[in-house]
Amino acid sequence: MGERTSRLRQRLRQVAEQHQDHIERILSEDGPLIRGSFGSRSRVCGNPGCHCARGEKHTSKYLTATDGGKVRQVHVPAGDEERVAAGVARYRRLRRMRERLVELGALQLELVDELGQSLLAPYPPGDPLPAASRRGRKAKDGSRRG
Repeated sequence: MGERTSRLRQRLRQVAEQHQDHIERILSEDGPLIRGSFGSRSRVCGNPGCHCARGEKHTSKYLTATDGGKVRQVHVPAGDEERVAAGVARYRRLRRMRERLVELGALQLELVDELGQSLLAPYPPGDPLPAASRRGRKAKDGSRRG
């Protein structure tokens, strides 16, 4: 048990602190989230006397997102550009933090399993029961779920 168990406990505490830190960061997010990608598109209007005919294209801002399996784009007026860009950034930040929470949760479960294994003691001492192989209920198809 000793040193390995101690290291596992310490690592589990560290991962739990990281998990809690991510939760706090998610809770502190303020403002609306906007799903999609924010970008600009340049175009030529076709008027021969316009500056775009000389290479200085017109630029428009767009928000692009999928809706029911189809990609949709909406024009973002100049007055909304900053707000939309900030909302898209918040949404992406939240998704990254959520992804990290999933990773940390999986790591916590791994560490809990390892800690459990390190704490197992054979019983009875002279003729112990065999160690557990795979845990979990059997699925309907006969395979194990964990």
